[in-house]
Amino acid sequence: MNHVSLIGKMESPPVIGELKGGICCSRFKLITQTKMIDAEGIPREVKQKHDVYAWGKWRHILNQVGQADLQMAVEGRLINRYVRWNGKTIKITEIEVNDVVLM
Repeated sequence: MNHVSLIGKMESPPVIGELKGGICCSRFKLITQTKMIDAEGIPREVKQKHDVYAWGKWRHILNQVGQADLQMAVEGRLINRYVRWNGKTIKITEIEVNDVVLM
């Protein structure tokens, strides 16, 4: 099963991307925070950025209400793809949105 659930904040308003054939999607970064204790016993906050994209109805909704620091819960699945960059093949992991709850 491929299932991801994240709660975080949108880094900036979504960017509309257009693929071959005129298909559009919304892309944005979701920032999540985790609290942990390091090796010295000091509490730290760790922030991570996740590449997220949405199709269909969620693309329209996120383009209308999306803004920096918008708190949301995202549910979806992981998608891996490979791209050529500077002569090297790199792996990109993204989250494809299935459902969103705006907070």
